[in-house]
Amino acid sequence: MDKTVSKDTLLRKADALLGEARRARKLSAGLGVEAERLRMIRRAEDLEGQAARLEKDAASAKNGVFATRPD
Repeated sequence: MDKTVSKDTLLRKADALLGEARRARKLSAGLGVEAERLRMIRRAEDLEGQAARLEKDAASAKNGVFATRPD
């Protein structure tokens, strides 16, 4: 199994996670049950954290160099 990804791939994945986080935050605003709203906000925060880690990995990679990601 290939465990290498390009800088561009990391940034695209980070962008997708941030999009999911934005949708989760938007959905949380419409939820009437406080527990569900907080769950959705925590999910958004988790996605944002994952995206930040991917962006950090991408920033440390040089163009044309591939970063190795664990499974």
